[in-house]
Amino acid sequence: MTAAARDFPEVLATLEPYLVDVVLIGGWVPHLYLVYGNLGWQGTISRTTEGDILVPSILEPNGRPKLRELLEANGLRPARKEPFPADWIASDTEATVVEFIMANPGPAGTHSPRQIEAQGWLGAIVVEDARLLQSYTNTLTVATRSGQLNVQVPTLGAWAVGKALTFGARQATVSGTLGEEKRAKDLLYIRDMVFAGGRVLQQVGKDLAEIALDGAWSSTLRRAVDRLTPVAAHSAVAAVTPAANQLAIREGRSKGAAVAEIRAASRELIDIIQAALADKQ
Repeated sequence: MTAAARDFPEVLATLEPYLVDVVLIGGWVPHLYLVYGNLGWQGTISRTTEGDILVPSILEPNGRPKLRELLEANGLRPARKEPFPADWIASDTEATVVEFIMANPGPAGTHSPRQIEAQGWLGAIVVEDARLLQSYTNTLTVATRSGQLNVQVPTLGAWAVGKALTFGARQATVSGTLGEEKRAKDLLYIRDMVFAGGRVLQQVGKDLAEIALDGAWSSTLRRAVDRLTPVAAHSAVAAVTPAANQLAIREGRSKGAAVAEIRAASRELIDIIQAALADKQ
């Protein structure tokens, strides 16, 4: 796979036969909303090199090549030797291009990566709380060099809640440089969304109001609030500092201003979630 072909829409084209069955959930979501969401997204966004693809626990080929065959045919290979690889890298750069994610299909102790049933030797990282991202989606039409693709992404409200939840989960389970980087990215993604303009925030509010109407998600929304509250409440310094450092470098501003924006964005998202929960009652 050439460097040009690793532009993410071309990676999505590799997965085209399965796009109707999967949801793109990671850091590429803001970029797709910015370019294709027709929301007047303003400002800079944080970028990522990998696509997080949420798959069902059972994914029948139904006459299609298996996902592994499509990946290998387009120059991707497993990042490491394991029975059910979930991370796939570009052969010539060693950069992760695709990571498959699965909503936890069983008890919290479910082994991860877990085999994607009916897909042979292919796995997915098991993630708690991912069902929300499968339940509330939009379809964006994405341009590629060879045409257009219909790509399922979470609604912005669902995606924002997902980022709040993964931020909290990473604090509990991951330490070290990589963990700090990923936690920082979660906060940066939330900051970028909140500062993207009135139409974006209005859409987030509508999305969250829809989610809150289904009482089954109330506890999920409250946990997202709980996980962001230390950030907004001027604690969680160890989590905020790396995010603020990245933001200060990216935007060319003081670290103090960056810290204030990170905390304000978390506060704003908390307020929107709580308003949705209050309206539901």
